[in-house]
Amino acid sequence: MKIEIVFKIIMTLVSIIVIIVSVYSINWIWTHQIDVKETIFGLFKKEAQKKVEWVATRDENAIYQNGEIVGNVTAKVDETEDKLIFHEICNTSKLNQELPFEYRREKLRIIEIGSIIGQENIVTSSGSEIKYNIIRNVVCEKVK
Repeated sequence: MKIEIVFKIIMTLVSIIVIIVSVYSINWIWTHQIDVKETIFGLFKKEAQKKVEWVATRDENAIYQNGEIVGNVTAKVDETEDKLIFHEICNTSKLNQELPFEYRREKLRIIEIGSIIGQENIVTSSGSEIKYNIIRNVVCEKVK
């Protein structure tokens, strides 16, 4: 009888741990941008080339072309039904403005750029920051 109670307690604890891990995993899956293509290709890469993570995720504040980061969104983004307006995107030297890009699972095409700045130095009491290849007031249409 005593061994049965110990066994039941152990099984209950194991079940609770499985439930907690499952809830955490489901939360992680639904709160991260998963790069499906890179995850699948990553499973077939040679061992030396594999990343530590087995699921490839995307940076929420980055724009992508061909699976590579080609810019960082550093200011507010306004959205309408068929357009997005980026107030500022930095580090865009690899961005091909003629081709569509991806931002937060949306495929977009640039239709207008308000201004282009090569470099901007920002100095505050807490430190300094240098931004490169800045495009501002970028109007993009959603590509279907």
